[in-house]
Amino acid sequence: MRKSDLAIILISFLILISNNSGIYSQNIPVSKNFSFENSELKSKILNQNNENQIKQLDINSVSAGSNKSPGLALLFSLILPGAGHYYINRMDVGKYYLGVDAASWIGYAALSVYGNDVRSNSKTYALQHAEIGSTDGKNSDFFTNIGSYDNVYDYNNAKLSFGEYSLLYDVNTYYWNWDAVDNLNTYESQRKSSERIYNSRIIFGSILIMNRVVSGISSYLLASKKGDKSKSLSVVPEVMYKNDYSFDGIKINLSKNF
Repeated sequence: MRKSDLAIILISFLILISNNSGIYSQNIPVSKNFSFENSELKSKILNQNNENQIKQLDINSVSAGSNKSPGLALLFSLILPGAGHYYINRMDVGKYYLGVDAASWIGYAALSVYGNDVRSNSKTYALQHAEIGSTDGKNSDFFTNIGSYDNVYDYNNAKLSFGEYSLLYDVNTYYWNWDAVDNLNTYESQRKSSERIYNSRIIFGSILIMNRVVSGISSYLLASKKGDKSKSLSVVPEVMYKNDYSFDGIKINLSKNF
């Protein structure tokens, strides 16, 4: 074999090796790119699954939070106005019913304390000017009667004239004798004032009852709508007064938000 032929064979062999190396060098990057694309695709699929799971959890939590019993909301509000609204997460409405309830109890208690004070003063006045001896063991009828008669004898004579023998007083136990007519009138004025104060408590007592009923209806309706704030019904009681500011009843105001 000649040297020239040997050189040709050697050059051909080198060219063949070079071409094979090029082929391998092109295949390797393709394999790497394909592997990267697969991993990126898997990552997107996993992220999408996680997002779907999170959305599903959010839906479940909303459904669970809105699944409130209208009957329980009604019951809670009948016990304490606003409690039913708290149960259904609607204290934006319930706070008003709770406030009305608190104000009504304060008003009722204030009138009770004031009425007790006026009545106590009237009894003290009777001790000083009617010689009743003691207030122990004497009921409200006794204190009403001593404001209508000068003394126990006048009272017993009046009952005898009407044949009301069961209403006679024992003069030793239920004795009284006013020292002056003006003092009797002063006492009677104080006693009647205490009665008016006690009777005024019916205003707050009525509000306490009505507020529970209205609060119960409101919480029931809101719970039935699953707490939809866009359409809510508000029921607010209003106290009505006459021209002389005496109690005249309660009006119910209805308003609906759209």
